[in-house]
Amino acid sequence: HGSKIEEKAKKENKDPQKFTDEIAQSYLSAWKSLGIEYTDFIRTTSEKHKNGVLEFVKKLWDAGDIYEGEYEGLYCVGCENFVLERNLADGLCPDHLIAPQKIKEKNYFFNLKKYLPEIKKKIESGELKIIPDSRKNETLAMIESGVSDFSITREGLKWGIPFPYDNSPAGEQTIYVWADALINYATILDYPDGENFKKYWPPDLHIIGADINKFHSIFWPAMLMSADLPLPEEIFIHGLFTVNGQKMSKTIGNIIDPIELVEKFGADAARYLLLSQFPASEHGDVKAEEFARKYNSDLANGIGNLLERSFTMMLDYRSGLLGDKNGLDEKIKSSAEETEKSYENNFENYKLYEALADIFAFIKKLDVYINEEKPWILNKNKSADGRRKMDEVLKSLLFGIEKIIVWLEPFMPSKMAEAKNYLAKLKKGELKKEDRLGLFKRK
Repeated sequence: HGSKIEEKAKKENKDPQKFTDEIAQSYLSAWKSLGIEYTDFIRTTSEKHKNGVLEFVKKLWDAGDIYEGEYEGLYCVGCENFVLERNLADGLCPDHLIAPQKIKEKNYFFNLKKYLPEIKKKIESGELKIIPDSRKNETLAMIESGVSDFSITREGLKWGIPFPYDNSPAGEQTIYVWADALINYATILDYPDGENFKKYWPPDLHIIGADINKFHSIFWPAMLMSADLPLPEEIFIHGLFTVNGQKMSKTIGNIIDPIELVEKFGADAARYLLLSQFPASEHGDVKAEEFARKYNSDLANGIGNLLERSFTMMLDYRSGLLGDKNGLDEKIKSSAEETEKSYENNFENYKLYEALADIFAFIKKLDVYINEEKPWILNKNKSADGRRKMDEVLKSLLFGIEKIIVWLEPFMPSKMAEAKNYLAKLKKGELKKEDRLGLFKRK
């Protein structure tokens, strides 16, 4: 819903519903290409959502938190939000590089100020946990600076859910797209009386982008409090991908197409290439020209080469039959334990970039271990001590690799499934010497 969609559909001479149906299909195709699964695909044009929104808005109305007023200001269609003149760059929205429209219209407003003191208290106490701290402080600063009541309706917009409490002619007021969209977190669970809503509300975690912090960390908690509903337990606010310092925007056209990335590198590698660019909590410039180099250095020559050379030695020197895990090299065992502790801490705190750095640092340690121990030379020593040392090296490599597979599984589920399947056959002695894993081929 909203004016942005209405305008784009008009430019293409399409009905907004037909236009959004086509866009939805492109997202469904994208998720399939990216290997992303979901329990439900949310459409805010569904009847279930519309009915849930009206029930939710009724709660706000009955609480006395909606009032009639008039708004005059600058509205950016790209942001679908009112913007302040002081935040413009040469008269343009800095994110979409378009001039906002000056509008004056009758709206219905939500009494946000009523709830700001309580929201501030919940954030400061950690009852509403906002991660990272920089975004928590940003949210508190917005509250301190004085956030105005926001329009819960728009005037004259046809593509939206009609506001039911207006005395103007039918369709004159529609529910503001951000109020409509936020409520989808509840309507997808069949708010207000569905079994899923009773079972799963409130959410453990909201994951959102930094540019929509205000809506999720201030507007949404206030709306929930007005509707007498518990708040989400945590909000993790991730940074934004930028290109040459500019936020990626379909309006500007400076986007990196994830489908093209998948076609070139595969879904698992594409996920790695994006997540390993910079910390998830920070903004960062995506350097597409570096993708091929990083793919080859980290994946083909890194994890791919480690597994290939290790499995090849296990197959060539012991036919994959290594026995139990007794007799591990203590420095490898100790390093794995340290890596696992750091990895788990980073992963649990949404530090995905740092968790990947932990894994790839350990991969390099195993590479160094191979070069130091030189199994190809050890294999020539047929004495009991020589065989014992060779067994220790191969078992230690196997131990480390099995850890790596577990750690990388959330990031590269398909590739790690391939590795696990190959390893299972290796351990059973079912592979021939010419059988190779070939996990990441050089680009």
